[in-house]
Amino acid sequence: MEKHLADVAAPNKLTYYQRETQCELLFKRARQLWHLFTTGHLTQILFTDTNDYVVGMNLMGICSDKFPEVKIYTFEIMSNHIHIILSGEKNDCESLFKLYKVRLMRVLKGERIVDYSAFSATLLPINSLMSLRNEIVYVNRNGYLANSSFTPYSYPWGAGCHYFNRLWEMFDYKTLNSLSVRYRRSICHSKETTMSDRIKVLNDIIIPTSYCYICDGERFFRDAHHYFNLLSKNYEAYSEISKKLSDSIFLSDEEIFSVVCAISVKDYAVKQPSLLSSTDKIEIAKKMHFDYNASNKQIQRILKLDVAIIESLFPKI
Repeated sequence: MEKHLADVAAPNKLTYYQRETQCELLFKRARQLWHLFTTGHLTQILFTDTNDYVVGMNLMGICSDKFPEVKIYTFEIMSNHIHIILSGEKNDCESLFKLYKVRLMRVLKGERIVDYSAFSATLLPINSLMSLRNEIVYVNRNGYLANSSFTPYSYPWGAGCHYFNRLWEMFDYKTLNSLSVRYRRSICHSKETTMSDRIKVLNDIIIPTSYCYICDGERFFRDAHHYFNLLSKNYEAYSEISKKLSDSIFLSDEEIFSVVCAISVKDYAVKQPSLLSSTDKIEIAKKMHFDYNASNKQIQRILKLDVAIIESLFPKI
């Protein structure tokens, strides 16, 4: 283990061009890549507590194991929607999601009444390396935006926290098939519990590193610094993907505030947004809403505009 971690920590001696060429070759060799997502604002809350999320995580591992021809690079589970970056035939990817939905409905049945009709998948093709990088980063940020208690490296309900994070390799995982039948049934919620030997468990959860192709996903980036820069600073790309997917929020308050400060300095030569005139604040509010998909509450918190003014500009449908 120590040797492996040391190898990972070693500096990359390849040139920028060589690293970029390697990424391009890997992308060209990959099968058709997709961003599979469900629409959150149309779906009822699916996952309400830790037990529900554990079910969602385990079913992702189970369904992935049923479709070995599909490669999952990363995914995130939120309270009312999911995102998955994967490759394979479109029919296989759709079938994986259908199995996930059926199993989820079966396991959570009786807990509460939920309308699953809007919980359906859309697959958008990913046709360039730049798009793939942005889509992976977008997915890996999703859970952190949904819950302010987490960072992209600590949100537990997905695979994003494993990217360029070798600390997970230090834990003592157990192969699912090595566990008792009773324990396997509690994890699988089924009498059918035999899975491939790659599937491993920690704290009752099938670990994403045992079935997601995270190392391959990392290789689409030049290095860890490249990934982290995109994860933390690529606001324009987040905006474009958010509009495409009709996601409600894609920037935190802190990130939106940084964007507003940059606009204030560039367009109005004012360092603090609070010092802008009312007219200038309204213009920036429009940019926040249309260019960065900021919510009315985010606009109000950051610009300190009157709620009535904001709602007149962007009335709720």
